[in-house]
Amino acid sequence: MIKIHYDFFYHIYEYLYLFVMVIYMGQMTPDLGRMVGKLSGNPIPLLIPIIMTVILLMRNPISFGNNRLWQLTSIMLIWSVGVCYKFHDFTSSNLSFYLFLIYAIFIAYIHIRVYGRDIFPIYEHIIVVLSVISLCLWGAGMLFPELDSYFRQFPETASGNNVLYLFHWTDPAKSQVLNDFLVRNQGCSWEPGRFSIMLLPAILINLSREGITFRGNKKIIILLLALVSTFSTTGYSIAILIYFIYWFDRINVRSVLTFFFIALPLSVFVFSLDFMGEKIEKRANFEGLTRERMQGIKYNAREHGDEYLGSIDRFESAYFEWVNFQQEPLLGYGRNVDHSWFRQNISKNFFLTGGLVKILSQYGIFMGALLYLILFYSSIRISKTCWNQQRFAFVIILLLSSISYPIFCIPVFTSFWLYGLFGYDEDEVNEEDIEYLETEDIYGVEEK
Repeated sequence: MIKIHYDFFYHIYEYLYLFVMVIYMGQMTPDLGRMVGKLSGNPIPLLIPIIMTVILLMRNPISFGNNRLWQLTSIMLIWSVGVCYKFHDFTSSNLSFYLFLIYAIFIAYIHIRVYGRDIFPIYEHIIVVLSVISLCLWGAGMLFPELDSYFRQFPETASGNNVLYLFHWTDPAKSQVLNDFLVRNQGCSWEPGRFSIMLLPAILINLSREGITFRGNKKIIILLLALVSTFSTTGYSIAILIYFIYWFDRINVRSVLTFFFIALPLSVFVFSLDFMGEKIEKRANFEGLTRERMQGIKYNAREHGDEYLGSIDRFESAYFEWVNFQQEPLLGYGRNVDHSWFRQNISKNFFLTGGLVKILSQYGIFMGALLYLILFYSSIRISKTCWNQQRFAFVIILLLSSISYPIFCIPVFTSFWLYGLFGYDEDEVNEEDIEYLETEDIYGVEEK
């Protein structure tokens, strides 16, 4: 387990490595999605994290004799063979999906064993750096609209321009624009909402250490400003919920007055904003929305054949994923969405985004339940690791985020998900490490 606090510059590679993994986590371009995709396509974006991981292991040797690692891997391999046999699909294209599942587990194991608890404050620091970059570039673009022509000099993406993989400028003519002029901040991700759920774990890590305080806490101010600039319904809702949990954790006169006179009015104001209210009201009419979607699906199938046209909204996705689960409740349809009931019977033009039942529909009732149990256990261990009494705060963030976006098998997210299995046990940490973990974080700030 590295201890960056003692010699940050010696461990600059470890910081850089995790920085790159967070960039891959954002999946701004299809190339950055190679860590969770198929083997086809440009091999360079896939080889970069592999080579960097090998160097990381050379600098920080770890043991792969962990029983939990091989138990989970064995279970996943048995399940993978069962799914492939059920669909009679042992093609290299299909098998690659399950290869990347094992790959994600090993990457998560390496992250956890190399970084230990340091992964949380380092992640927070990286997200703060990326937030500063995004706020500066996004703010400049808002104040000086003529900069749009400058951003357009960078490589194009589906919805804007890729500024060195550090910032995603949104083309106002394409999407993610409010009131015809306010461009949403996509940060280092492909979509503002996705950037917002990358910010949420960093916000929780800061809350765990600092509590609800803004005095002298520049990091939380930066993180919250970045979250505000995404104008994400998902991000706003989860952040408000997490802050409410922390407020009610300490019932006293001050917290009650703060809640009723500051937090509650602010929350009402946020949910009354046009983009929040309209989205919630529109999606509340689920039956009408689904009926319209089905009509559109039939039209697009006639006009576009099997051409990919986009992703379906989170609530509709959850509905269709539930139907997928009903069709294949035991083993699920697997990691290859082409085997899902939706793709086979409804549409090949659209992909389903997230939904809490996606884990169940993909992995089946038994494997899905196991993964959710691991997530709950990890949330408890993370709370102990980060001196946080809110044992289920992390699981709340990841579960609610997964309503809108896939989480499991995404770099770094998977490390959080599996931390409970692979984190250091007390008998694996020597006395020097225990003293280090209990007294200071990696930036030398004494714990409260």
